[in-house]
Amino acid sequence: MSEPQLTSANGQVVALAAHGFSAELASVGATLVSLEHQGRPLVRAFDPQQPRPVFSGAILAPWPNRVRDGRYTWDGVQRQLPITEPARGHALHGLVVDTDFTLAQHGDDFAEFRTIITPSEGYPFEVQLVISYQLEPEGLRTTATATNLGAEAAPFGWGSHAYLVAPGGKADAWTLSLPAHEVQLTEGQRLLPTEVVAVAGTELDFRTPRTLGTTFIDHAYTALEFDGEKLARAVLIDEHGVGSQIIWDGTCGWVQVHTADGDDPALNRTGLAVEPMTCPPGAFNSGDGVIRLEPAATHQASWLIGPAQAS
Repeated sequence: MSEPQLTSANGQVVALAAHGFSAELASVGATLVSLEHQGRPLVRAFDPQQPRPVFSGAILAPWPNRVRDGRYTWDGVQRQLPITEPARGHALHGLVVDTDFTLAQHGDDFAEFRTIITPSEGYPFEVQLVISYQLEPEGLRTTATATNLGAEAAPFGWGSHAYLVAPGGKADAWTLSLPAHEVQLTEGQRLLPTEVVAVAGTELDFRTPRTLGTTFIDHAYTALEFDGEKLARAVLIDEHGVGSQIIWDGTCGWVQVHTADGDDPALNRTGLAVEPMTCPPGAFNSGDGVIRLEPAATHQASWLIGPAQAS
């Protein structure tokens, strides 16, 4: 069992290995730093000694994506969150992306991180988060558990922020399969969520696998197809049919997909963010999909990242 390493940028870093997989995890944000299968990367990794780029691998809670203007109303009381995305004027990706979680326990193939969201003016609720990582024969499973420790019901939502990769090249050459029938549109530079529409007949339809090409995606999908085991999956492969996939359970009825277009040439379209979420962007504003976490209640979500091979 490897001992955790202390880094200045990302807290404690622990390495896992089992079933032909290796992974690195960091305590800041309970972050997935890297994941490989038989030496082949499945996610876009980063150097844990350096600042984490664009939320890579972080856990998003108590909301994923954005709260418009950082303002929402819960049980008749309006709350104001800190604006953490100044360029667009929103509260972005929850409250724990920069929290140094406690590494509660770990072994060769598992690690568990814990933290408590303490009450604040914008989010006056006390919620414990437990993030467990386990290497299984199929891949790395994340189990996220939230428990309301307070005396009032809390608004809550989960998300994750891993970037999937396929061998060689960039997103333009990769093929995506995403069994989602609807997508939420956005408006303007602030990416304000608008209507939810059918993907049929649009460039955002990946129900039949197709190459990403130059398609720009930064959208939340829903109306997902779940299989007989109540699981949904997105698959990303290269021209040889090799790549990665993420599989999630029915607690996450939404998935944000982003082609990682950015100003940094070194990162531009070098991964595909596929982020299972329990609620859509702007959920704290609209109420759509927000979990009402009652006192002492627990909510759990799970997803798994593993290799993909076209049949």
